[in-house]
Amino acid sequence: DHYRSFLTMIRQYRHLKMLKRSGHRHDRDGTAATKPGACAVLCPACPQPNLNLPDDWEDAAPERK
Repeated sequence: DHYRSFLTMIRQYRHLKMLKRSGHRHDRDGTAATKPGACAVLCPACPQPNLNLPDDWEDAAPERK
């Protein structure tokens, strides 16, 4: 059955594409050294301290938090 082989190839291709897009495809230690979550992309809408929150966000008034 060629369909199962085709699905396996597609899954491998998607994995390699994900590694390439996240900058981990050409690691010296190989793709097996990529840690879980290393390919995740930070959400630009989610508040991240020291990234997209003001420095005094902890001291802000409760209605502004």
